[in-house]
Amino acid sequence: MTVCPECGKETAQTVKSVCPECFGKKLNLFELPPVLHARVCPRCGAHFYKSKWEDMGTPEEVAVLTAEENLSIAAFLENVSVGTHAHPRSPYIYDVSVDVEGDADGVTYYKDAKTEVRIKREACDMCSRRAGGYFEGILQIRANNRIITKEEVTKCLKLVEETMLAQLKKGDKLAFVTDTLTFKDGADVYIGSAKAGRHVCKHIVEEMGGTIAESYTLAGMKDGREIYRTTFAMKLPEFKKGDVVYFEDKVIEIKNCGKRVTGINLMNSSNFFIDGEHFKNVRLLGNTADSKDAVLVAVEENGIQILDPETFETVTIKKPMLFNALPGSEIKVFKTEYGIFAL
Repeated sequence: MTVCPECGKETAQTVKSVCPECFGKKLNLFELPPVLHARVCPRCGAHFYKSKWEDMGTPEEVAVLTAEENLSIAAFLENVSVGTHAHPRSPYIYDVSVDVEGDADGVTYYKDAKTEVRIKREACDMCSRRAGGYFEGILQIRANNRIITKEEVTKCLKLVEETMLAQLKKGDKLAFVTDTLTFKDGADVYIGSAKAGRHVCKHIVEEMGGTIAESYTLAGMKDGREIYRTTFAMKLPEFKKGDVVYFEDKVIEIKNCGKRVTGINLMNSSNFFIDGEHFKNVRLLGNTADSKDAVLVAVEENGIQILDPETFETVTIKKPMLFNALPGSEIKVFKTEYGIFAL
């Protein structure tokens, strides 16, 4: 047993040379300001944390994190445990309860307190840029040697939206579309992040084929560095689904034209496929949308007889594979200088 030098009581245990009771009276387990402030973006919910904007969860979680961030615990405490709980007083004011437990020379001490966290709604850097029309890249969507279709533009814009969402989830805060302008020959998409723009181009080429060319223009200076904007000139393939072309003595109905071209050889109903880079010196004959109805007169072993939709003369043409139409019915045919073909 020893005598406490402060209160004079005998004690079997001392903390910092005094009895546990006397040490506890002057002990300050932690310090916590009575009022705290947190900055939260009203658009995306980001929280300004440690000098930068971060995704930190709900306002309740932000209030708790703000209290914990400003909690100063005595350095000599060991085995410290902290409990926090936030209760909303209003949408922008939270009461946060904090309790701390820790050991000093083997004796456990406990203290609780409350603080008020006031939420300030403030646009984060990224949302401010978005609202201000910020963009790092321009995606120019066009088609090679033809007018792009409305359906193709719609599909491209859908792929842009999908890619932006994916890149945003991966942490690119600038993965947003600032503006979209559509024209007769395509569309221009203004993108917040040049990096996201490259992902968009890759996604579209994988889905629809085409080529991409990048160019750069000086947009200004920031922190002594030159800032450039990137223009992504994208051209979809010259041929689209349904086009009928002449290639290397074959009449081909295009099914897909991307990195790999696939279709049907209308001369013998065989499947056609080739790498896009080798699909050159191709002549467009038309599109299956321009096909005509012809009356089927007779079906033979290797051919069929039809009435020419223009001259109404009976002609014999190649019988397609898996052909099951009956004489007297109408079938779709495509007439070219190389003959008439049943679709």
